[in-house]
Amino acid sequence: MSPFTKGAVKKAPRIDYLATSYDDLGMRATRLLAYDATEISAILRGHLLVERAIGALIAQKMTKPERFFRSQRISFETKVDLASALGVLPDTHVGAAKALNNIRNSYSHDEEHKLSLGELNSLKIKWTPAQNKAFAVVCSKGIEEAAKTAVLFLNWSFLKLLPQRKQPPNNRRSRRAADPER
Repeated sequence: MSPFTKGAVKKAPRIDYLATSYDDLGMRATRLLAYDATEISAILRGHLLVERAIGALIAQKMTKPERFFRSQRISFETKVDLASALGVLPDTHVGAAKALNNIRNSYSHDEEHKLSLGELNSLKIKWTPAQNKAFAVVCSKGIEEAAKTAVLFLNWSFLKLLPQRKQPPNNRRSRRAADPER
C-alpha cells in the first residue's frame, strides 16, 4: 500500500447544481475559492465549478441528461459551445468561460506559466462597482489574492444562471444528489 493512499480522505459526493440552493452553492464556492485556494488551485477549482454549472445548464434542457453525460467524455469547450447553442449561456459568459479554460490550459501545458492581471481581467462579467473596488484592493496584495477573487466572482456569475432554489427554512444543509456529469 502506498503511503499516499494510507488513510486517504473519502471524496465528498457531488452536488446537484439544479437542486441545491444558490446560497449553498455560493457558500461552497467561497470556501473552495477564497479560503482553501492558492493561485493555481483557484483556477483549477474555479474551472471545475464553472464546468459543473455549465453541465447543469445543459442538463436542464435534456430529458435524459445522464445518457448524454455518461456515454461520452465531453471537453470543456464543447460544453461551452453546446450551452451557448442551446441558449442557456450568454455570450458574455461564453467569452469568460473560454478565457478561464485558456488560463487553465496555460498552467497545464507550461510549468513556468505566470498568471497575469490581463488574464484575470478577461474573466470579468459585468462587475458591479463594489466588485471592481474589491478586486483593486486584492490586486494590491498580489496575483494569488487577485486570482481567488476574480475566479470567485466569475463563479458567482455562472451560479446566477442556474434556476434559483430556496433553502428550506429549517435546514441550512444543501440537498446532495448525483451530478448529471458523473
